[in-house]
Amino acid sequence: MKTDFTLPMRQDFRGILVIFMMDLFKNVKRNGYVFLPLLSSEVRENYLHYILLGLAFLLLLQLLYSYKSYLNFKFYIQGDRFFLRQGVFNFTDTEIPFDRIQNININQNVIHQFLNVVGVDIETAGQNTAEIQIKALSREVAIELKEILLKNGAEIMDEDEAPDPKIASTHKSTPLFKLNFGELLKVGLSSNYVKGFGLVLLFIMTIFRFLEDIILNIYDIELNDDHIIQLYETVGYLFVFFVFILTATFIVTIGRTVFKYFDLKVTKIENDYEVEYGLLKRFNQVIKKSKTQVFEIEENPIKNVFKIKNVFISQASSQELQQKKKIGIVGISDENIGVLFKSLFDLTYPQQFIYSKSSKRLMFRLMIKYVVLSAVIGLTLFAWKGVSLTLLFPVLLLTFFIFLVHKTIQKSHVGVNEDVIEIHSGAIHTNKKYIATHKVQSIKIKRNWFQLRNQHADLIIYTASGSERINYLKYDEVAELVNYLTYKIESSELDWI
Repeated sequence: MKTDFTLPMRQDFRGILVIFMMDLFKNVKRNGYVFLPLLSSEVRENYLHYILLGLAFLLLLQLLYSYKSYLNFKFYIQGDRFFLRQGVFNFTDTEIPFDRIQNININQNVIHQFLNVVGVDIETAGQNTAEIQIKALSREVAIELKEILLKNGAEIMDEDEAPDPKIASTHKSTPLFKLNFGELLKVGLSSNYVKGFGLVLLFIMTIFRFLEDIILNIYDIELNDDHIIQLYETVGYLFVFFVFILTATFIVTIGRTVFKYFDLKVTKIENDYEVEYGLLKRFNQVIKKSKTQVFEIEENPIKNVFKIKNVFISQASSQELQQKKKIGIVGISDENIGVLFKSLFDLTYPQQFIYSKSSKRLMFRLMIKYVVLSAVIGLTLFAWKGVSLTLLFPVLLLTFFIFLVHKTIQKSHVGVNEDVIEIHSGAIHTNKKYIATHKVQSIKIKRNWFQLRNQHADLIIYTASGSERINYLKYDEVAELVNYLTYKIESSELDWI
């Protein structure tokens, strides 16, 4: 049975408990310090019953507050607008036109799962966070509401008459991609190579220090069988310790990946995609073709061995999107990337581009912080140990940094064609970002004093989800690129959103 959203309605009755538990957890987290006196045995012996009575009274007040909040929270749809009234002592009325709604996310934390309800966040243009948070609806009602606000909300722009909010639109859905447990483990393993490399460096430092001690004392000890056995045992302990730390780090990373992206599913609905994932907290997000700004492909050597990649979608937002705010689809194959790319850009993947590459002069900018870091580490070790041999480690570290900078410059470039911009970045890790030319909002050329002298510039491209920067391009190539993109933007009849 379809829900009639024209009539003012409250959240699901189970929402009273959801509101109570979520507000209680928030208050305990914010004011947890008030429980510190309970650590004193004297306080517990003399005042425990008063404290328990006070806590019971506060819990009762919180429950009454949650119940009143539930009663006063009412929403409905009228024409092409969503209306909400909420408050406990003071009321707030909110009115949102359909065409201002950017996205609707359905989420389900542990409390929601226990009570078999979901939360709904309605994101709008011009807001840093979700403007509307409905904390408890049945999944069926939440899906109906999402379909009306997103699907019919998009259609209202092309129709003279508002859609009937009594009828949730039904569209054919096609499963595109589902991440099984084996693929999920591959994602976890391939997400940890940087940490693993850091642990290897730590292990080398430990061995280095051990060998240094032997060199310093080599003339004071007469090596015998006992010393050799002790040497082997020490190296063995260090190796076991290294394996333990590395294994523990992998387990933690894999565990986080499993919890976050558990049962990840991507479903195609008309021109849009629905992404759902999570174990303790389930997320349901929609990738809308019209609102997609940046299509990002993430890969590294281990992912390439497993033949998987990660895709992150940035949609229109009023703030610069951080990585955790993007919609992520991890462990996806090249074939499914091609399907997504074609649906969102109406183009085949991969594309051919004309490239402008970052100059090798970028090395001087990137190396400044690495040289300073290596020098500080070297001087600190020398001051601590007072042995010239300690300077070998910062030299090795600086060599590694030079390799990273070389790879960074090698991968830093921007490509353009008739329809799409590709921004390439990374070192060992690689990111490819794709932006439709008609969705570029503005372009900026930035030059410092050195770039003015050597005819180079940084290019900054702004979209509705933030900015992308390509460093140290040749100025004549940047000027030509800006002229071309400006022409494409001004001559395009396509909307950016």
